[in-house]
Amino acid sequence: MQIQHGLRRDSSLAKFFVGAHPIIEHFIEMLRIRETIGTYVRTDKRMKLDDAKSLTLLIHNILTTPNPLYEMEDWLKPLDAEKVGLSPEETKWIQDDRLGRALARFYNSRHKDVFFRLALRAIKIFNLDCARIHHDTTSLTFVGKYGGWSAKELLALGQNKDHRPDLKQLVLGLNVTADGAVPISHRIYDGNQTDDRLHPANHQALQKLLGRADFIYVADCKLATKENLQKISGWHGRFVTVMPRTWKEDEQFRNRVRQGKIKWKHILSRKNNRKPDSKFDRYYVAEGDYKTSCGYRLHWIRSTQKAERDAETRTRRIQQSLEELRRIQTKVNTYNLKQRKQITKQVESVLKNRHCQRMITYQIHATREYKHLYQQKGRPTKDSSKKVTWKQVFSISFSVDKDAVGEEEKTDGVFPLITNLDRKTYSAKKTLEIYKFQPFLEKRHTQIKTYQEIAPVYLKNAERVVAFLHMHVMALMVASLIERKLRLAMQEKGITSLPIYPENRSCASPTIFDIVRLFRNVERYEVIAGDDTMIFPAELTNIQKQVLNLLDVPVADYQ
Repeated sequence: MQIQHGLRRDSSLAKFFVGAHPIIEHFIEMLRIRETIGTYVRTDKRMKLDDAKSLTLLIHNILTTPNPLYEMEDWLKPLDAEKVGLSPEETKWIQDDRLGRALARFYNSRHKDVFFRLALRAIKIFNLDCARIHHDTTSLTFVGKYGGWSAKELLALGQNKDHRPDLKQLVLGLNVTADGAVPISHRIYDGNQTDDRLHPANHQALQKLLGRADFIYVADCKLATKENLQKISGWHGRFVTVMPRTWKEDEQFRNRVRQGKIKWKHILSRKNNRKPDSKFDRYYVAEGDYKTSCGYRLHWIRSTQKAERDAETRTRRIQQSLEELRRIQTKVNTYNLKQRKQITKQVESVLKNRHCQRMITYQIHATREYKHLYQQKGRPTKDSSKKVTWKQVFSISFSVDKDAVGEEEKTDGVFPLITNLDRKTYSAKKTLEIYKFQPFLEKRHTQIKTYQEIAPVYLKNAERVVAFLHMHVMALMVASLIERKLRLAMQEKGITSLPIYPENRSCASPTIFDIVRLFRNVERYEVIAGDDTMIFPAELTNIQKQVLNLLDVPVADYQ
């Protein structure tokens, strides 16, 4: 609330910023987040402000104007307190230290049970289809020193997906439904956690949550280890994943492709979700029945757009390899490149790292360099005794093997899908469509890092940092449910797009960012003159009212 005093002593104008907070609050109430947090988080009844209210205030902040926690008090001042679940009296108790202590208590309480109950309620209230669950991990990168890290989730160096191997990280694993990409469970792992070892435990946790094991579990190639697939199959689970290039079946099939022994059948044409303006991507499947050595079905898919990306990647790797080899060329015969073994090791390392062993050939040439050493001091003459010595001098020549490059081009765009789905029910086309939902999960990771600004973290206490990451996932769940609700309502009413982009441009798939921007200028006013109070409710445009109607949010929430 912002107050401006009038010319008369007893007159004033109070302005309340409303924004998209009533929408967010409506979904918080539907999920009963405060009630659930209050059930599992230990709090002192003598406290003037419940931790549940403090933590849900963070959801409002994350989804509207993410700010450092040391600015929360200033962020709250212009807001209408009732629209974020607080009474006017409770706003004065909001301070940085109170929010920090609430995060610490949340971490040290049964926060896993909180998310378990929220997921069950979301599935029930919003009728989420959980027949298919997609899983992936992402890196949460930290900058700066965090001395005395005391949380169970260890901050450590690992395989950084933000391309910052020099920085420490935590790993966030996220499970989303294929119905709206709604997060229903997550876990924060140590920074050095590898993906291939977390799938069995994650699958068991999903079984406990969903009360079933026959859901379709979709993940990237880290799932495809014999141990992981055997465990999931033993639990009567179903899976779809990509076979790694290290499996022997991969090289055997690619050799057959190079020999021209494979026939391809067109099964699907669709736009690239990552590049909507690009041309259609055409998918083909190899004719015939293929299985792994463990008996799982293999679908060999060929994508035209992936073929283009593979060609671009190969050209870039060859160019990078040649540049590194030229740098080695200038350093030969110096320091640790004076022997043939040392030079060979360095060259092989470059080619292996760039996956260019087959496409770039090289030769190491050795010649003798002679030198005359005179036995006596002073200016030598023709009769001076001398000793002839020599040493080997190495040089490198390399070139691109065009025939090998041509062989590699024949396998561009090829990737194998492993599954244990029933052959009659799930064709190659249907299996491919299931796997192609993965980019929507990756967009959730992007959303949590960009729009929600999960990094950098503005806390130094380890427990508070991890708890704050948990709150970001809770906010992501609320945002995902809002987006899903709006898009489903648009489908039911035959609305193809809404003019909610800047300049009233059409938006076919509204996001929480678009909704917040649409309502960012919504305010209400109160004028006090003596004993009289005049209330001016928020004025909503037709498109704002339409969005509220589609979301089933009462317009009265804005009054």
